[in-house]
Amino acid sequence: MDKKIENHLTEVPETMLITLWAKAMETGRPDALLHDEKAVEILRHIDYDFTKFKNAKFSQAGCCVRASLIDKAAKTFINRHPDAVVVQLGAGIDARYERLGCPAVTHWYDLDLPQSIELRRKFLKETDRNTYIESSMFDYDWIESVKAHQKPVLIIIEGVLMYFAPDEVKSFFEELCRQFDNATVVFDMLAFSLVGHAKDHDSLRKVDDVEFRWSLLDTKDMEKWNPKIHLKTEYYMSDYENGRYPFVFRMLYKLKYFYRRFNQRVVVLRIRNRTASPDKNE
Repeated sequence: MDKKIENHLTEVPETMLITLWAKAMETGRPDALLHDEKAVEILRHIDYDFTKFKNAKFSQAGCCVRASLIDKAAKTFINRHPDAVVVQLGAGIDARYERLGCPAVTHWYDLDLPQSIELRRKFLKETDRNTYIESSMFDYDWIESVKAHQKPVLIIIEGVLMYFAPDEVKSFFEELCRQFDNATVVFDMLAFSLVGHAKDHDSLRKVDDVEFRWSLLDTKDMEKWNPKIHLKTEYYMSDYENGRYPFVFRMLYKLKYFYRRFNQRVVVLRIRNRTASPDKNE
């Protein structure tokens, strides 16, 4: 592939290029938080000015801490449920399936809007086990495809929920609760202090017409939305940055107030009836 692919992404879909850049830059480091050779390859072939992110070192490291934690959560689930069905919502051009070694799960779906899937197909090929769905995550037909396998379900949502209004996020999880009796959801929670402040973010301020709209100070508040929602665990990302965050932030994270309000999280939720028997592999 010699000719560069033109980028037509704007607004929220354009943000996938930030995470692509972050993973590609990370892969060349001796102290890399993750390795993603596919991101390096894709970056070389997209016609886009990635240099505008060159000073966004904080979010570059943050993207990779986040991806690494989600990768580990996905690996843990798949190890416990090798016959799982995985669906990654807002997948963009993330190569998580390849990054995890193309796990021999029952099926892995990557879902995103048509313009994003069109770009994805130029770089990442579908297989019998990994196929793409062109759809909004709020068009819930994808759920029937996932449920039809009648296998353990893992739903991955990375870098997506923060761009939607609180009522949209709540309605989305309520729909998951209505549709699933047993599923695990892994997603990232924006730092609470950043809601409404995308223009203060070192990389998002380079993207037009994008705003941070949703976060919660206390993730357990989600359990109030529906009795099926159970917070299994959450990871505060500053605990896993391996000295990569700016020194001043590493010091500030020692303060409880700053730690809670300025920290991104990776969250693992279970959707399960309270009366259901515990999963022996949980």
